[in-house]
Amino acid sequence: MHTCFLFAKARLEAYNRRVKWTSARIYVLKAAIIGTALGYMVLDLWVLRGPMYGFLHKDKQAAEAAALVYGERIPYGQLARHKAEQEAVSGRQKTNISMMMDLVRSSLLRMRTRYNDNQLPHNRAEAEKLVASLASRASSDAGFEQQLASQGYTRRQFTDKVEARQMELALLNRNLAPLTQVDNAAIMAHYKQIKDELTIPASRPVKHIFISTLHRSQEDARRTAELALSRLEAGEGFAELATEISDDAATASRGGNLGTVYDDALLPLPELNLFGEGALPAGTPSLAQSKWGWHIVLPGPITPAYTPSLDECRETLRTAIISAQRELGTNTFFDTLIKEGFQQKRIQIHVK
Repeated sequence: MHTCFLFAKARLEAYNRRVKWTSARIYVLKAAIIGTALGYMVLDLWVLRGPMYGFLHKDKQAAEAAALVYGERIPYGQLARHKAEQEAVSGRQKTNISMMMDLVRSSLLRMRTRYNDNQLPHNRAEAEKLVASLASRASSDAGFEQQLASQGYTRRQFTDKVEARQMELALLNRNLAPLTQVDNAAIMAHYKQIKDELTIPASRPVKHIFISTLHRSQEDARRTAELALSRLEAGEGFAELATEISDDAATASRGGNLGTVYDDALLPLPELNLFGEGALPAGTPSLAQSKWGWHIVLPGPITPAYTPSLDECRETLRTAIISAQRELGTNTFFDTLIKEGFQQKRIQIHVK
C-alpha cells in the first residue's frame, strides 16, 4: 500500500513538473510573439513608417501629399517644380494631372528598379563620367558644387541619382527589348502600306517679280509688268530687277527667289501653270496673272515625282517602326503598373 502511494505521488510530481515546463514554454513563446509584434510596431510606426503608420496617418499623409504611390509621398512642392520645368522646356502650359501622372510613372519605375536591383547593371564609372561632363560646362568645380547645393544635392548624392536613373532606363530597355527586333518582312509590309506617302512630288525652282494690284489698277499693273519683262528680254538681271521693283517684300531681297516649289496641295500661287501639261517653260521669263496681281515668273527645270525604293529607305523605316513600337510599349508598361496600383488602392491622387 505504501509503495502504491509513493508511486502515485511520484507520478503526480512528474505531471506537475511537465505542466510547469509546458506553461513556461508557452509563456516564453507568448512573450516572444508579443515582443516581435511590439518590435515590428516600433519599426513600422517610428522607423520604417510602413503600412501601420500609413493606416494611422493616412488622412495626414493625404493632406500633405499631392499623391501617395505605394506609401511613397509626392509632395505638392515637387509637383510645382516639375510643372514649372516642363512648361519652361515646352513653352506651353501643362495641367496638374498630366504632370502628376509623370511623377507617378517615375515613382513606379523607381520602385520596380529597386525590386530588380540584383538583376540590373551597376555602372558607377559611367554615372561619374556623365556628372563630370555636366561639371565641365560650369565655370568651375566649385561653381558646379554650388549649383548642386542650391538643389539640395552633394556631388555624391547627385551621382547616386544619375546612377539610379541609368538603372531605371536599363530596366525599361530590358522590358522593351523584344520590341526593337524588326525583321525585313515587317519593314516590307510597312513600306507597301505607306509607299504612296513616301512619294516626293514633282518640283522646280521658281523666281518671280510681283506687281500688286492692291494700290494700282489692273491695267497699270499689267503695263508695269510688261515693261519689266521687256527690260529682262533686253538683258537686265532678274535678281537686280526683282530687288528694284517687286512688291513681294519677302522675296525681293532674295532676288525674287521663291525657292523650290512642289506640285502638291501647298503649291503657292496655284493660278500659275508650273506643272503638268502646258507648264511654263524653264529658263524663260513669262508673264502670268494671279488674283493678287501680275507676275513675271522665271521657273527652273522640273524634277519629276520620285518614290524611293525599299532599299533606299529600309533603315529609316526600321528606325520609325522601332520608335513607334517603343512608344506603344512604354505606354503599355506604365499603364499596366498604374492600373494595378489603382486596383489595389495603392495609388492615391489628390490633385485635379
